[in-house]
Amino acid sequence: MKVLIVGGGIGGLALGAALTRRGVIADLIERKPRPGDEGAGIVLGPNVMAVMKGLALHEAILAAGHPVDAARITAATGRVLQETPYSVSGLPLPATALHRNHLMRVLGSASPTPRFGVSVLELRRVGDGVEVDFSDGATGSYDVVVGADGIRSRVRTFICGEEVLPRYSGYTCWRVVVDGHFGESVVEMWGRGRRLGVVPLGEGRTYLYATLNAPRRAPPPWTNVAEFRAAYAEFSGATARAALAAVERLEALLHNDIEDCPAPRWWSPGVVLLGDAAHAVTPNLGQGAGLAIEDAAALAQLLTTMGPTDSALARYESLRRPRAERILDRSWSIGRIAQWENRFARGLRDALLSWTPASVTRAQLEKVVRDMPGVPIG
Repeated sequence: MKVLIVGGGIGGLALGAALTRRGVIADLIERKPRPGDEGAGIVLGPNVMAVMKGLALHEAILAAGHPVDAARITAATGRVLQETPYSVSGLPLPATALHRNHLMRVLGSASPTPRFGVSVLELRRVGDGVEVDFSDGATGSYDVVVGADGIRSRVRTFICGEEVLPRYSGYTCWRVVVDGHFGESVVEMWGRGRRLGVVPLGEGRTYLYATLNAPRRAPPPWTNVAEFRAAYAEFSGATARAALAAVERLEALLHNDIEDCPAPRWWSPGVVLLGDAAHAVTPNLGQGAGLAIEDAAALAQLLTTMGPTDSALARYESLRRPRAERILDRSWSIGRIAQWENRFARGLRDALLSWTPASVTRAQLEKVVRDMPGVPIG
């Protein structure tokens, strides 16, 4: 079986690793000219760690990352509104936070090395296979082509027949990794049209993210670090103050508008989508990369048990789409609520969070991390 993976990000490397573990060595291309910085931090929930165990990569992830015991939502003052332990019975590995560069390194160690600086120009269905024209002048024939090329997927246009545009959430985000350790839990603080998140990465480092309601592609409303800190001055708790004080350079901040993008179709004969190319989600449930890794494990199993057939691709979408759509919709709703500006609405929201029984939040977490149809886990 010949497989081409388009995209050398988390999803593409995870699929490369999953196929390699099953004896299939795929070709992998990445349009970026060379490996680079892969952003800031990430949290892999117990569900994703179970998949990593199935890929025999969990020990490397645990060594590279930092276990996190709970997720906590607070008011801007630091008052705890809701706390949910990350531990889940039956999924024994802890949620683990780590730098995206470390995650890419672990996945890359088990995956074919990408050909960098190469993209797809054309796909043609020929007989039972797919012929591919590459940007470097090369051509190739494959049984199946997998688009793991992100929210602005080129492969998706061959499946859907036209460009599928991302949906802007109405808020944007800055991310950075800073020196310092400010607790063992993932903490997200909700303010007026903005949020501040703090994630421990271990090794004395912390991932900090800051959201802000803003028009699409709006420039930052600050020109220096002091103005950045002032924009989040309402976050008065000790954790927020310490994390903001650790930001030393504006140049270190990574800036991205928050978008999602569900594809209307995930496959056509010989071509299939994975991860953000199929179902980019906003990050409010922390499951975007996790969905891509789950997709990779599920697709690798189906391709190696059913073969690179239309039936396998259709089965993959039927198993994975309902979960992705649930997470996409719920994540979108949480993000909109968390970004509210109206004082009365925010007061009601915070009260409802405080009054929600722990059993309800536990059940919600269990639903997110247990419901992984089609995914083999360790």
